Amino acid sequence: MAFFTAIGVISNDIVRRETKNGVVTTFRLETGAPRGRKLWIDVECWGHLAGTIAHHGETGRSVAVSGRLIEKVWRDRESGDRRSRTIVGALDVHLLSTGCRPKDWPPNLVSVSGDLLSTPTVLKVKTGRELRTSLRIGRPGTKPGRLDLNIRAWTPDKFDNHGFDGAKYLSASGSLTWDAQAGTVVLDCSRTALAFAVGQPTLQDADCQTREVSLSG
Repeated sequence: MAFFTAIGVISNDIVRRETKNGVVTTFRLETGAPRGRKLWIDVECWGHLAGTIAHHGETGRSVAVSGRLIEKVWRDRESGDRRSRTIVGALDVHLLSTGCRPKDWPPNLVSVSGDLLSTPTVLKVKTGRELRTSLRIGRPGTKPGRLDLNIRAWTPDKFDNHGFDGAKYLSASGSLTWDAQAGTVVLDCSRTALAFAVGQPTLQDADCQTREVSLSG
């Protein structure tokens, strides 16, 4: 699962299209990101919600958005290379007062759980330590599809490496931000905690061991 919640503003013209799967309306959301930054991310609305946003939404309108993170994948027509981008599949879009536009939007909120794709590594940075890893959420063929997401977590102290030795599953919460070097969004967990597990937690699996890595600062 990968749930997204944010308050922001519609930053471009809303587009409504009719497809074989029904009516879809898309717009770009401008919202907050960690450390005073901003994030621009595309939002996709279907069904009744698509009609509501197409009729009542407009550029500059403040909105509260909640939904699932989805990875859109395609092939470049010229090079044939695989391309992808992360969007929000909206479950709800609440139209806020037209006068509701604070100077700085609060950071978006994301909660994810998935299989680890890479072994967590800890790097020394100027202000402390940064843990880097990536996880895979969902699987192809399902309605939400599959999403690969990079994770960055910072602490001024030390990470306990034993907290994630042998881990195969990760739950995390934080905020999406744009990583210019990677050319994609990453989940910034600088002010929350990561929970690693040796196996995917289920209600039936009472023996699953969960290890938490606390972050301070």
